[in-house]
Amino acid sequence: MTKKLFQKLTAVMMLLLSVVVMAQGYTPIRGMGVEARAVNSGGICLGCYNGSLNPLVDADLNNNVSMGNFATLVSGNGVSVKNTNTTYPAGYITGFNVDLGTSVITATFLSALRISTYKAGVLQESSTSATLLSVPAFGGTKTRIFLHFKTSKEFDEVRLYQINTLSLFGAMNVYYAFAFDPNKVPVDNNGLCDDIIAGSGVDGNVSGSSNFIAPLSYVQNRERIGDGDKNSYGSIVLPAGLLGSYAVGVLDKNQVYPAGNRAGFVIEPDDQGKLLSAEFLKNITIETYLFGQLQDSKNLSDGGGLINIKVLRFGSNKQKVSLITSKPFNEIRLKVTQTVGVNLGALKVFYAFEEPQGCDCNEYIQTSGTSRLGDIVPGASWTGTSGTLFGLTNIANTGNVVDTNTSNFATVNFSPINLLIPTVRLTVKSNTGDYPAGTFGGFTLTKSANLFTINALDYITVTFYKGTTVTESRTSGGLFSGQFITSASNQFYVGFTSTKPFDRMKIEINPGIGITLAQQYYIYNAFVQLDSDGDGVPNCNDKCPNGDDSIDNNGNGIPDCAEGCVALNDKSPTRDSDGDGIPDACDLDSDNDGIPDVMEEDINHNGLFEDDDVDGDLTFVSVLGDGVANYLDLDSDNDGILDLFESGIPASVINQIDTDHNGIIDNGVPSGENGIPDVLETSPDSGVLKYPVKDSDGDGVPDFLDLKSNGSDYDLYQIGRADLDLLGGGFISTISDSDADGIQAVVDTDLINRGAPNSPLSPYASFAKNGTTGREKATDIAATANDIKVYPNPVKAGENLNIRTTEEGTYTVFSAQGQLVKNGKFAGNAEINTSSLPTGMYIIKVETKSTVKSYKVIVK
Repeated sequence: MTKKLFQKLTAVMMLLLSVVVMAQGYTPIRGMGVEARAVNSGGICLGCYNGSLNPLVDADLNNNVSMGNFATLVSGNGVSVKNTNTTYPAGYITGFNVDLGTSVITATFLSALRISTYKAGVLQESSTSATLLSVPAFGGTKTRIFLHFKTSKEFDEVRLYQINTLSLFGAMNVYYAFAFDPNKVPVDNNGLCDDIIAGSGVDGNVSGSSNFIAPLSYVQNRERIGDGDKNSYGSIVLPAGLLGSYAVGVLDKNQVYPAGNRAGFVIEPDDQGKLLSAEFLKNITIETYLFGQLQDSKNLSDGGGLINIKVLRFGSNKQKVSLITSKPFNEIRLKVTQTVGVNLGALKVFYAFEEPQGCDCNEYIQTSGTSRLGDIVPGASWTGTSGTLFGLTNIANTGNVVDTNTSNFATVNFSPINLLIPTVRLTVKSNTGDYPAGTFGGFTLTKSANLFTINALDYITVTFYKGTTVTESRTSGGLFSGQFITSASNQFYVGFTSTKPFDRMKIEINPGIGITLAQQYYIYNAFVQLDSDGDGVPNCNDKCPNGDDSIDNNGNGIPDCAEGCVALNDKSPTRDSDGDGIPDACDLDSDNDGIPDVMEEDINHNGLFEDDDVDGDLTFVSVLGDGVANYLDLDSDNDGILDLFESGIPASVINQIDTDHNGIIDNGVPSGENGIPDVLETSPDSGVLKYPVKDSDGDGVPDFLDLKSNGSDYDLYQIGRADLDLLGGGFISTISDSDADGIQAVVDTDLINRGAPNSPLSPYASFAKNGTTGREKATDIAATANDIKVYPNPVKAGENLNIRTTEEGTYTVFSAQGQLVKNGKFAGNAEINTSSLPTGMYIIKVETKSTVKSYKVIVK
């Protein structure tokens, strides 16, 4: 695969994704300033939960809190996650990621749960059984699901709790809370045919009706449905006599798919003959959801005989079943319902897909205007009728089948009384040579009098010829070995895939002897689909001639054999955070800060990227992080110096590649396909850096993660910003980051776009320019601070905290999470009443004309 072709294939996708680079769904609420607490019917409860709640708010998205650790499993128990850093607007979607261990989540269980939002401790709104949504609706064994709740009011806290006693609640594991703006999740509109919904951002799910008796019904190998391999599959197993519904589906956390496309699944029944039953089709439904809300639902057979299937592969092949979406979606489910008297057995589910409506790859056989020139074969044995009386059965306007207007048709008329065995036939030949083995050949038809049903295939035969010699023929169910289509106009395809070369194909229709309704068939056209390499993908959709198009591990719609990047990791395969045209999953430096992602993510040596968020110091805060993983964080330790300036790249080179000094390498800097500028590598795309990541004090912690890069002084003080250190730990703990670039609002010069142009926290800060070091500033503060006294410490709740100094000034009281609690002015002396302060640690910042000092104070 050439670089030019790869860029062409990805151009449409990257154009959209480079515009909305940071939008994503299911964003965890985590990091400094985020509190997790146990709650019961009386509110926040102390001592009712046995264990740490930090797993709910730390960076590890795979650890959890077991609700079985409540001291008592009673009505009202639950957990709260509060973000003291921000208030989320109305319209956000919030909730929790949970599982139920080895048990099954049922409708009954979900009805016992509630999600509530709060603002400043005041209840805003609560979910109901109708508004509490989940993915899937009824989670299967060991399946993590998202409990959704769309808000209509602002909130800063979300709670999950049970409203009545239910023993299964003790088995539930809660992983994290989330909140996101649904309007900012990007829409995938890449226009690719058979675009598989798979990859690292896609979760598989299982659903079952509440009357299901587990484990008699189950899904085998669920994970294979979203693994990116179009030949692997999971199976829905339905034992005989068991009533109820079961479904499998996939959820894309990174993007939304648009309305107006086809969406569905590739399936195969365990017993091929079962698909010939209309009853089987009536029991299969395709559903789409958007953030847990049902969007579209369609039975494959709607009860009127219309089979709502776009493409149906049968025989030794797979069937492709779909609906046309009327609304956007990010989840799709295939639901199978077993009713009385029906034994569906098992159904193989290969993968979910979406695609534009015009993805049929038909090459029409016409007299002109096409590469597949052809014509009608004359003669009664080729085109005409037999076995008819008085000419009541006939075919008219046969030339319409091969003209250039695909809306024209030949009309087949059948007599209502058949005393003989009437047969109508039409044959089309090629004028451009043979069609090779592996070609699908067929005709497009509609039927009047009543809607087309599968049983009508019993009256249709399609035969292929080489000259006048029959090569092979199919009738009834054998016609499904190729493709079968119906649409809103009731058009359907009949045909099959050849095993030998051919140059003619004939369709014959024979309703048999007897009395039937007068009816007509309309034959619109004849067509072929070529598959030159025999991989099951028509040439028009084949991205890998002579290659395997079935493997698309990252699920971006481009087979791995046609793509330069096939990386599998927990970075997004759709988001392009730095806007360089390379999706994060394939970008070796996703934020363009000059430090390879692998060096920013491998802090805990688990190979994951999203769970490395280490801003801060556990000596001063209960959990680390600012909510932005290191590989996307432009200041990974919140020490005030942007990562690019701590990368080890010489200042002379930084001046060339980051001309606005915003901490992001300029997009115009030449780079190859790995996302690292060529000037930083030993050779383009080598991945080997010329400049090693800097570790000034040689302690094994690189400068971009080291709060004391020189081993003794806080970096924040070195750049003269000791005033931003509220906790005394050498890092910025006031977390406010609307553009999610890891640079906090107190110093970010651009709160809309990533980066901070001419950031005062870079080495170009005024203190550095003036030759004044942060250490000198910090020393001055410490010396002058002797004139300020804050006492008593600790202070008993309700008593006054005293400030004594000889100067006028201001004081600001922050919680341990950095939230503003109180502030005021004083002239020499001040008294701060603590009666409204809950017990805990506080930071008091005192600022006078000559002094800025922060104190840790305990209220007990």
